[in-house]
Amino acid sequence: MSVSLDDPKESGAQAAVLKFLTERRAAFTNLILDESQEFWQKKFEMDGPPCVYVFNREGKWKRFQGDDPYPEAEKAVVEFLGQR
Repeated sequence: MSVSLDDPKESGAQAAVLKFLTERRAAFTNLILDESQEFWQKKFEMDGPPCVYVFNREGKWKRFQGDDPYPEAEKAVVEFLGQR
């Protein structure tokens, strides 16, 4: 699942999000968060995107941030899938 933090009321935001996800062939649920920046910064303990959370079967998670969090996140996915 992906959650965009772009303001859905901003002109062109939804189209930009859809373009980004289409280019990456995102075949999963995609949402645009309709909450204030203060809310999601506190709730998700982050300053801003990009940020990736990877959850295992027990609900434990790891967070990855930075300019390109995806390579490290993919390693966690492989690790979590190997756990039983």
